[in-house]
Amino acid sequence: VVVASYKGGVGKTALTVALAERLAWAGLRVLLLTCDSQEDARHRLGVQSSEPQVARRTYGPEGSVTVVGIRGSKAVDLLYRLGPERLNVGAFDVAVVDTPPEVHGGSLPGVLLITPVDGTDAARNLLTMLARTPENTDIVLAHLGRAEASEWASNVSQIEQALGRNVEYIAEPFSKARSIKQAHDAGRSVWSLPRAGATLQFLDGVETLAQTAWVRLGQPRAWPAMPPAASVAAYVPGWDDET
Repeated sequence: VVVASYKGGVGKTALTVALAERLAWAGLRVLLLTCDSQEDARHRLGVQSSEPQVARRTYGPEGSVTVVGIRGSKAVDLLYRLGPERLNVGAFDVAVVDTPPEVHGGSLPGVLLITPVDGTDAARNLLTMLARTPENTDIVLAHLGRAEASEWASNVSQIEQALGRNVEYIAEPFSKARSIKQAHDAGRSVWSLPRAGATLQFLDGVETLAQTAWVRLGQPRAWPAMPPAASVAAYVPGWDDET
């Protein structure tokens, strides 16, 4: 699963981290690769800069997220040329890749490509990026921010016409919730937040994306429900200074 956008600041990393955690809560072993030199995905999981390159946290009895900062290397090198076994991270069920805002983010073959959009300029940049997307890559668009669902559907139709190919999209736009940003800034799981209002709308969108990935993986089990927010630890022992 690759989360990519040619435009920065559209909520790409927020989606990536929340998605990786949700798949882990579904019982999957998730390899989260952050290719951005800022390594925001690691920070939002509570990993300090002094921590090892490979860090792991658990979710329930079976799920886990192993986060790796590639630190400048391209995702294509790790996924297709070198292989994750070079990192000694063990076996995993799904890789989730957080990419920097560059045109190459849409070029990986055979992946589920999730692309957040937050406005007209982002849509223009999206067309530039998706023009290089291989035919065997499935594209899912998600709108972050306020928008009418009908207007968003119309925009997707125009994007499809410009690309000359069909794409999937999340019908309901995601809300940009301040609580999500505050949680990530503190290295806190967004799934521990009270699920109401804009926070719930954002998490519902992530839930839909996670189920899409689950189906694409061909999992034999039914999609497992997310534990209640009150049962999700706000911080993970050993990953921050407050526990």
